[in-house]
Amino acid sequence: MCAKNSFGGKTSTQSRSVAWSAWALALVVLAITVAGGTLHLRVHLREHLVQRDGEILTTVALARQYANGSGATLTQRLGNPADQLALALEISQIKEGVLGVRLFDRNGRFETAFPPTLLATNLANDDLPMLRALQPVCRFFEQATLGDYFLLETPAGSPVSRTPLLEVNIPLHARGDSNLVAAAQLLLDGRAVASEYDRVDEHLWLLGLGLYLGGAILLSGVLIWAYRRLRKAQALLEERTARLLRANHELALAAKTSALGSMTAHLIHGLSNPLANLQDFIASHSNGASDGDLQALAASTHRMQQLVHDVVRVLGEERGGDHYQITLAELVEVLNGKLGPTVADSGVRVITLLDVDGALSNRHANLILLILENLIHNALRATPRGGKVLVRFMAEAEGVVCQVADEGAGISALVLPRLFTPCHSTHGGSGLGLAISNQLANQLGAALELITNSPSGCVFALKLPRNLLAEAKLAGMEHS
Repeated sequence: MCAKNSFGGKTSTQSRSVAWSAWALALVVLAITVAGGTLHLRVHLREHLVQRDGEILTTVALARQYANGSGATLTQRLGNPADQLALALEISQIKEGVLGVRLFDRNGRFETAFPPTLLATNLANDDLPMLRALQPVCRFFEQATLGDYFLLETPAGSPVSRTPLLEVNIPLHARGDSNLVAAAQLLLDGRAVASEYDRVDEHLWLLGLGLYLGGAILLSGVLIWAYRRLRKAQALLEERTARLLRANHELALAAKTSALGSMTAHLIHGLSNPLANLQDFIASHSNGASDGDLQALAASTHRMQQLVHDVVRVLGEERGGDHYQITLAELVEVLNGKLGPTVADSGVRVITLLDVDGALSNRHANLILLILENLIHNALRATPRGGKVLVRFMAEAEGVVCQVADEGAGISALVLPRLFTPCHSTHGGSGLGLAISNQLANQLGAALELITNSPSGCVFALKLPRNLLAEAKLAGMEHS
């Protein structure tokens, strides 16, 4: 029993540890998935925000250009420095926050800039394919160095000026013409874009946190449900395994009991005649003498012969066809009659309480008598002289309970795990009595249990199912 409980506890601890590990791993995977998805969406939204400004500015620039009638003369205006500067000024008025404008020809070479402090530089070669496809190219720099774009007079040792900067490259072309004529680069104050980035990031992280919490709750619910189903399956498996072990143990015990029964029958057959001869010899040599030892020997011989007769009678009724009923009151009278001499020699008082009425078949009654005799003999051996043994018959919902309580010192903890298996007795017996009694109870469909074990005594209970009794009701009788 102890080994089984230890194994069950270890298995339960391991399963809980595995469940916690799986739950933690699932939450980590969920967190990585949500964070990865949020970061990917963040990058996509940022690109979309920047590209949106480029498309809007491209549309506005071309609308102004066509409204001023400059679409047809765009090529001529790019050839004249004065017109180039005028065109740059027009484009710089498209939106507030424009820090500067550069103009480039169709090959990306620098033409002019406004204001004049804007550094002259050519377009990046990577931008030309998209601009020739009449698509704007936008870039956002969260911390741009102004000295990389403008001629600034800064005192030595002064800090480098940095600011958010939005760079928008707009393709310029004549109306109805799909060929790139020129390109305008607008440098805009990027603080508005940076603020929009912050708002998008805040919303994204709140969304990600909500998704993670919702997913964690859902995932935890699924894992808890799965774990409970797994625990139920594991408990069912453990229960079935325990039942199988008990069944194997009972089968092995039944085989041992069967062999023991055969040997007992052989032993009884062999002892019957010698005991009869011994009793005749004692009777013929006593001559009415009052020798105490001879009388004790005669009493012991008589009890042994009576025991042999009882066993022979039980075996005969089991194999024969006699069927009759015996009431519980009659059972108690037979039990007290059988135990009378033993109780008198033990110096222990046996009190029998009958709180229920009913009837048993003779075959069931014979087996119950054997079980109760063994329990009472054990109780008499355990109880010191002057003590008492209480035998009580009580009704319960499932049937009748026969309790045998002694006033001994209790059963050792070392014996408890193998109490109903053949072992060495704590009272000098063979250790087979309880094992045989338990097997007899199983054959009846009853249960033999130790319900109390303390230094002040033990209580064994034989629980008889209701189907063994023809009738069961409260009676309130006492025999002592």
